[in-house]
Amino acid sequence: MASRSEILDQITDISVRVLGCDEEDVAPSTRFSELGSDSLTIVEIGEELGRRFDVYLSDDTIDTMRTVQDAINAVAELSASKKSVPAPKPTVAAAPELAPIPHTSVAAAPLPDRAPVVDRAPPARNPHLKRKTLGLITWMGIIGVLIGGFIGFGLSAMVSASGIDDVSLPPLNPTTSTPTPTEASPTPTPTKKQTGEPTPEPTLTAESRQVDPGERFVLTGAFPVLGEGVELQVQVREKGTGWDDFPITTKTRKDGEFKTELYTSRTGEREFRLLHEKSGKKTPTVKVQIG
Repeated sequence: MASRSEILDQITDISVRVLGCDEEDVAPSTRFSELGSDSLTIVEIGEELGRRFDVYLSDDTIDTMRTVQDAINAVAELSASKKSVPAPKPTVAAAPELAPIPHTSVAAAPLPDRAPVVDRAPPARNPHLKRKTLGLITWMGIIGVLIGGFIGFGLSAMVSASGIDDVSLPPLNPTTSTPTPTEASPTPTPTKKQTGEPTPEPTLTAESRQVDPGERFVLTGAFPVLGEGVELQVQVREKGTGWDDFPITTKTRKDGEFKTELYTSRTGEREFRLLHEKSGKKTPTVKVQIG
């Protein structure tokens, strides 16, 4: 639970940022109206105070915050009640009892007797069949040799009768091929090594460039080099002044994208940007006319 001194420090910081007052002017007995607050800025202070202490300040609660002490009491009570609420204990349903399974005995059936193994003798071979087979193979070989001899003798006689024992063929003239000169292939021109793709720059846009005092407007953009889950600080400045931290922060999502909603009751042209404080990287600026 936050102490009352911590709550006072946060209220002082928010009041300086939103109302532009001095830290010395903020005390428990100080009225917000004395610091320059109105019905819109008191809502802005209450919402930012709730975000910092992770509590919800309803509209009725914010309406009762007349002094700084009222705001301290409201945050302290909500923080204490949030911490004291016990977590509900899980209930476990009892498992139903199962009925016992009756035991039954099964008599083993007798195994059938195996049939006796009878030794059988291999069938006897016929020696006469073997001799007949060998004789048939021998005669087929002799007949094949005789047929081949007759065919070869007939072809030889036909060649002798035709007179084409010797065939004279003209010699082949060796041809020498002269290599045809080819054009030399051009030497490839070395190309420069391609460098890596340029790092994408951060972006920032405003959905509305002109809003009424207290009207909410949305800033969207991306910080690709930072990735996901990085905290960004919203900054604001008026013409002729330096940059100040706006009491709003946001975190990047997938691919460094971000979206934040804010509003202010201070009129005039105001310039906004988002800053990553650890690296010092900033988005481009965008101007919004208030009023």
